Amino acid sequence: MMQDELLALIDQAADEGWKELDLSGQGLTELPPEIGKLTQLETLILGKWDEEKREWLGNQLTNLPGEICQLTNLTTLDLSKNRIAQIPEVIGQLSNLTVLYLYSNQITQIPEVICQLTNLTKLDLSNNRIAQIPEVIGQLSNLTVLSLSDNQISQIPEVIGQLSSLTDLFLGDNQISEISEAIGQLSNLTNLLLNDNQISEISEAIGQLSNLTRLYLWSNQISQIPDVIGQLSSLTVLSLWDNQISEIPDSLTQLSNLTKLSLNWNQISRIPECLEALPNLKTLDLQYNPLPISPELLATQNAEAIFDYCRRLRSGKVRPLNEVKMLLVGQGSVGKTSLINRLLHDRFDRHESQTDGLNVTHWNIHVNSKDVRVNVWDFGGQEIYHATHQFFLTKRSLYVLVVNCRTSEDENRIEYWLKLIETFGDQSPVIIVGNKCDEQPLDLNRRALREKYPNIQAILETSCASNAGIDELRAAIFEQIRQLKEVYDLLPLSWFEVKQHLEHLNEDCITYAKYVGICYQHGITEEKDQERLITLLHNLGLVLNFRDHPILQNNAVLKPDWVTTGIYALLSDEDLKTVSKGILTPAHLSRILDPARYPANRHYYLTELMQEFQLCFPLDNPATFLIPGLLPKEEPETHLEGETLEFQYHYRILPDSVISRFIVLMHQKIYDHTYWRSGVMLVYRDGNEQNLARIKADPADHKIFISINGRETTRRSFLLLIRNEFERIHRAFANLEVSEWVPVPGHPNHPPLDYQELIGLEAMGEREYPIGKLRIKVNLRQLLDGYEPIEVRQMRRLGDRDEARFEYHHYYGDVIRGDKVGQDKVGNDKVGNDKIGRDKIEN
Repeated sequence: MMQDELLALIDQAADEGWKELDLSGQGLTELPPEIGKLTQLETLILGKWDEEKREWLGNQLTNLPGEICQLTNLTTLDLSKNRIAQIPEVIGQLSNLTVLYLYSNQITQIPEVICQLTNLTKLDLSNNRIAQIPEVIGQLSNLTVLSLSDNQISQIPEVIGQLSSLTDLFLGDNQISEISEAIGQLSNLTNLLLNDNQISEISEAIGQLSNLTRLYLWSNQISQIPDVIGQLSSLTVLSLWDNQISEIPDSLTQLSNLTKLSLNWNQISRIPECLEALPNLKTLDLQYNPLPISPELLATQNAEAIFDYCRRLRSGKVRPLNEVKMLLVGQGSVGKTSLINRLLHDRFDRHESQTDGLNVTHWNIHVNSKDVRVNVWDFGGQEIYHATHQFFLTKRSLYVLVVNCRTSEDENRIEYWLKLIETFGDQSPVIIVGNKCDEQPLDLNRRALREKYPNIQAILETSCASNAGIDELRAAIFEQIRQLKEVYDLLPLSWFEVKQHLEHLNEDCITYAKYVGICYQHGITEEKDQERLITLLHNLGLVLNFRDHPILQNNAVLKPDWVTTGIYALLSDEDLKTVSKGILTPAHLSRILDPARYPANRHYYLTELMQEFQLCFPLDNPATFLIPGLLPKEEPETHLEGETLEFQYHYRILPDSVISRFIVLMHQKIYDHTYWRSGVMLVYRDGNEQNLARIKADPADHKIFISINGRETTRRSFLLLIRNEFERIHRAFANLEVSEWVPVPGHPNHPPLDYQELIGLEAMGEREYPIGKLRIKVNLRQLLDGYEPIEVRQMRRLGDRDEARFEYHHYYGDVIRGDKVGQDKVGNDKVGNDKIGRDKIEN
């Protein structure tokens, strides 16, 4: 807003007697003294969270004019998201002020003048640089809400106990190591947030807070829940996740109003029976604890389901799973199948043929005084199969990465495979095996690899020809299986019976209805239990089922081999590659697939799966599909006329499937049938105007390049659409490392700039980005506006925050802003993040 526009608006407000003036998001660097005219003003907003736009609307104010003291009727002053470093003395003269918001400024201390605001009921100083709570704060006797989250406070002073009217105290994201005894004096306190601090012990004083309904102590260093917590009879939410707690005390049974208990990411090994006595407990989060319960069940956070499972454990109607999935991965011809034959059968065939697709073998071993079945998955190493590996690489597994001692580290693509395992297998253990060591020793920087990938448990050398190292490899495998907790998870006996029933069926596929019937035969009548069991079996790789797919959900594939054999047969067909160039027709399906195992009425199931896996997309002709992974490698002519908008993705490891999945997802916008193995041309039409985009991958450099021509405004919209699809793909990879880059305007040969770095600098208030080599300064706003509007940039920044910390977002926002606390759309409590209202609800 220009200065003359602002002055005109102030004059209008004065003439018309406005009670409220909202100047948020106007880019103001100073407030003119004429603001003092508005003596009737009750609410002045100079920064706020806009719930409708889902963004912060602040300004760039560093101070307030002295004339602000003339606003004697002012009750609410919102200065959120500005650049104020010091609370001005003049604020002390606003004696009627009841609400003062200074969220997200640069304030380092609370001045004594604050004590003059004796009518203040809400004070928000979160997200600043405050290191100390001063004694004067105790004089604010009418304060009901105090937020000092996200500062640098190390101590809660005794004076806090004088705030007898306080109902909500937010002190999360600080450096507090001890809960002050003074907290116990806050008898009206209903909500206490002390998350993300350094607290090691819960003070006995907490027990005096008889009106407390929500207590947040996550991400601290607490090792014990004291019995005094049981005195909090009004408590509805207790959040203690990410601590060091090993035991749930019986005293929690006194919390009769508790509806949600979060204890995930601790060291709890037993769920006490007493918890089942809590009449209102609905949500129980115990994930990522060393409990003998399947992660699939814990992930439901359904208290009744977890208690029912515990009752079955106590009844003895359970059986240990004693089953594990071991996956052998690596490039083609490194000897994976030969290793399996040596390990399982002590057999070696020098002329062993390459594995096409995937073979699964059962290996019965004896570990931890138990008989354990190892499901050994042998993946074909040929590049055409890599795109499908991601659908079978799972957590709670053991990985054996096989490399060829005779070839280089790059040829073995060791880091590619390790990153792929890390992405899909999470922290699953990995054994690296250098095979064919009789021909050449394994040349690896072992120390560097293990530092970079801590899930590497052993690096061994073997020779299937001479049997060298096989015993050592077998011993290493046994040791890792011995340590895998999930192998020994207990299952209800009825679940185990259904699992065995399915394994003994001869069919490759059955309907979901038949699966439900089998569940009924074994006493599993609850729909949720049936869904939990099929999810567990899917994750174990024993069956495949896709509950969210409109067509596939009605089928339960018993044998993953049926899927992989069929799909790999299609991907390996030479005619599809060379003659049809990736176009799959019903005639191909009938010719390639074994009609006895793949009758025509089941072909749709494979093509639906391939679409679900984003391996193909339908063409205009009925039942005809294009498989991007089989397209020719040669790039056609893709010249783009005129000025272009350039954007890049850089990957630490670029999975082969990223570009082919993008082509599938964007197939409706393909321009003039222009696509090849590693790229595609897209078109975006707006009336008579159109933008063309070239998207191509460079697998060797692990980069994807985007170029868009046409009208400036629509090419920006087109880029946003393209980026949204890439982000959708990226989210499917658990730990994918990817960064965004843009060229320097007018200097295409200079190295590109880190896009997120530029956005971060803009958020910090920087206006220019200096490039010393070019002796220029890039205008950040001008550059970034060429890619997406500032509102979208703000939303992207907010969306990148750790979603686990969204747990109390809306509740906090409601309390601090004075709105009515309600229920969200799915009936969960609205709880809010300390950064008021800025994050989305996490149900």
